[in-house]
Amino acid sequence: MEKNNYVLLLQIEQKFDAFTKSEQKIAQYILDNPHAVINSTITELAEMSECSEATIVRFCRSLGYTGFHKFKISYVQNVVEPYKHLNPAFEKDDSSENIIEKVFYNVKLAIDQTKGMLDNDKFNKAVEAIHNCRRLEIFGSGGSGIVAKDMQHKLLKNGIKCSTHEDIDLQLMSASLLEKGDVALGISHSGTNQGTIECLKLAKDAGATIIVLVSQGKSPILKYGDIILQNATMETIFKSESVSGRIAQLVIIDALVASVSFREYDISYGAIQKTRDATSTRKY
Repeated sequence: MEKNNYVLLLQIEQKFDAFTKSEQKIAQYILDNPHAVINSTITELAEMSECSEATIVRFCRSLGYTGFHKFKISYVQNVVEPYKHLNPAFEKDDSSENIIEKVFYNVKLAIDQTKGMLDNDKFNKAVEAIHNCRRLEIFGSGGSGIVAKDMQHKLLKNGIKCSTHEDIDLQLMSASLLEKGDVALGISHSGTNQGTIECLKLAKDAGATIIVLVSQGKSPILKYGDIILQNATMETIFKSESVSGRIAQLVIIDALVASVSFREYDISYGAIQKTRDATSTRKY
């Protein structure tokens, strides 16, 4: 499926480390000269970026296009504003109004890109695995742990039992007790958290199906995933905060929960009523 709705410069930036070295030369040239592609043929772009035409075709395909022609059509449709507008990074002298506008804009971009890059087949496999599993354990720490808790809350409200733990020792013990027919879902922004990676390794060794939810790019956690779901994120000067990435992950989780719940609509609807009644007595 062609990804015509991407903001392509941001997509190229985010995927840069995943390109081959020769593809990175093309990516860097485009990032440095964002309007050069618009009036260039594949031969001219190959000459300007000092790469072969075949490498440009591979570069376009790695972005989800069948070739340079399809890539250029989408590029021309999207790269019509100055690059600064497409990359609204925070600056030291930004006013509160500017910061608010940039934060909301970054979140919208992350959600739009995540929707465009979400693989339907992988998503459906994740839904099927969760729906059919004997036991579901969700792993994550720090900000990802908060996302894991949110997923647990949503699933339980819909009658789908699952567990997540804040303490890493409890996570590791829980992972070691999983078995075939169970699902371990690991959530990570960077994909490098050693605690989460170790949990997924233990779960995989035990025979569980592994679902990984991680921000786009290459990372160590990917080698343990049977089903990989990746989200976009708009980095800012405060990279550790990654608000846009977290929200994109929450949107994917909402879609997962809804899809799993609709597999057993009557049961889920009944569970929602029960859990709502159970908690309503505490609300004043």
